[in-house]
Amino acid sequence: MSSRPSARIPDWFDRIWDEHAPKLPIYLRNSATKEMARNLMHGVIQIAAVQAQTPQGVRALIAFSRITAILKGVQGVCDSPDPSPEEVAAAVERLVQRVKP
Repeated sequence: MSSRPSARIPDWFDRIWDEHAPKLPIYLRNSATKEMARNLMHGVIQIAAVQAQTPQGVRALIAFSRITAILKGVQGVCDSPDPSPEEVAAAVERLVQRVKP
């Protein structure tokens, strides 16, 4: 018998962590932060599952997903150091087209 602990099989969170961890500051790329993020994600998923059991909860989840889409849509403009008014107007127009039902 080996005294080494068995290696854990990578799951969906490990793939997400590996993809996005390089964007974190170096001091946050450790196993403690990864486990904390995993636990937070687990909690968010459980809360979303509870919310989805009611019609109002489903509406709230849809609203949050739309907010996330909006935030992703303006990321390029918000990240630039000094966006021009034309860049901001174009980003808003793209968002309006994207969010229209």
